[in-house]
Amino acid sequence: MKTIFFRKRLLLITCLILTTTLFTGCSFAKKAYIDNKKVQVKQISEDSNQTTDEVMDFNQKLNLKKPNKPISKTPSILFIGNSFIFVNDLPSMFIELSNSGGFSPDVYDLTEGYYRLELFADRNDEMGAKVYDALENYEWDYVILQEQSRVPTVFAETNMYPAARTLDKLIKNAGGQTVFFMTWAYKNGDDLSEFGMDLRTTREEMQTLVANSYFSISEELDSLLSPIGIAFMRCSEKYPEINLWDEEDLMHSSVNGTYLAACTLYGTLYNQSPVGLTYTADLDADTASKLQEIADSVIFEW
Repeated sequence: MKTIFFRKRLLLITCLILTTTLFTGCSFAKKAYIDNKKVQVKQISEDSNQTTDEVMDFNQKLNLKKPNKPISKTPSILFIGNSFIFVNDLPSMFIELSNSGGFSPDVYDLTEGYYRLELFADRNDEMGAKVYDALENYEWDYVILQEQSRVPTVFAETNMYPAARTLDKLIKNAGGQTVFFMTWAYKNGDDLSEFGMDLRTTREEMQTLVANSYFSISEELDSLLSPIGIAFMRCSEKYPEINLWDEEDLMHSSVNGTYLAACTLYGTLYNQSPVGLTYTADLDADTASKLQEIADSVIFEW
């Protein structure tokens, strides 16, 4: 696993939480695009106790864009994101999974705890400057964008979307395809009351809001989308005995969850099923097989 510039491995749970100012005084509405049908989600404000009129059907077929052909056996891939990527070293796990499928990707990452796309898209930010250098001076097949886990639920239109548009333009100029990394909801949902907002979501409600934001911006930019969060929801429903979340913070992924994310990315980038791959990240064969199956189901529509 290579790092072009530097990656901080220090993980502080508090770094995942954006500042109180960022979470104060917002109202918004979301839409999701699934099978070409818009799903309206209720407007949320800091005075509301409810978050959605309905939660998404996580088992419905997804209308996902496929990667451009021909698909390289040795693609250059850049991960941009935060601890949701570097916990359990997802990029290295993805390399091993790729190798077991006959691919030899050249993988790099620019990750920093708590970071959001808005900072990566800022040339004046320390990490943002590294992103600009990577995208302006190197060519890429895929650049994977992972937003901070709460931003899609609260600040998609004002923070996530503008940054995504900026980064997508740079990625396309670098000859690459943008790949959005849909994050998973926290195991027990979220509670923003500590920021003065009366907003509480269940896992299903939080995932609906996250998914809506990723579907919307990926459709707008005609980009690839890896529906990792939806894979989490399907797996937790079908195989509740498989723990996908870190047992301490209930936000980050366990090794099981990271492996599921790697399998989902494999299907997204290579347009090939991960089912039957021999690399299992030291998971038992039955668990790895189930996770491969779930990843296959979200990418290949069954």
